[in-house]
Amino acid sequence: MSHPQAVLERTASCARVLDAGGSFIPLPTATHIIDIVPPLAPSKAEFTDFDMCRKPWPFPDKFFDFSYCSNTLEDIRDPIGACEELMRVSRAGFIATPSRLRETFHQKRGYLWRRMFGRPLRVGFGHHRWFCEWDGATMSFLAKTFTFAYSSDHFITREEAGRDLTDDEANLTFFWTDTFKVQERVLVGVGEIEADFMRFKADALGKLRGR
Repeated sequence: MSHPQAVLERTASCARVLDAGGSFIPLPTATHIIDIVPPLAPSKAEFTDFDMCRKPWPFPDKFFDFSYCSNTLEDIRDPIGACEELMRVSRAGFIATPSRLRETFHQKRGYLWRRMFGRPLRVGFGHHRWFCEWDGATMSFLAKTFTFAYSSDHFITREEAGRDLTDDEANLTFFWTDTFKVQERVLVGVGEIEADFMRFKADALGKLRGR
């Protein structure tokens, strides 16, 4: 994973930059890191050992000029609370997660052959808790239960798409200033989640095939 050049340029002159959940590959311009594990790569940033799902974070309001949160929200148990704290402690920021399309995509070739020979499904990332979506104003989280893998009606195979995903299709990224809206989509009615999976698949295949 590489850090977007636009983020590096924007944060180069910032006095205080937070990397939230950045211990795996710390942002080079970060002055602070908050995570539950120490940085795994060398970093000059001040490390705060803290569970991002606890509130409040140990920083004052608007303490940071910029906050960076990449490939973290899809993993944690309370991404909404983490987003609220990002907005509280920072004036602006950047968020990146795998797109819902990537989490719904069976990237390995030969899906049917893999099923016939008992090979495991390779739909998205098995350790992620959430489907993440951004509509330009609101960050939405939908719980990623194993229901989506019960039926091939719920996910997209490489054969159906006819190609691999581009980087832009596979990743959700956005800059924010001051605040953004955040919500959990709760689908608990009978057949509601299955219908949502099938709707998403139909819409996504139409876009992937250029319809």
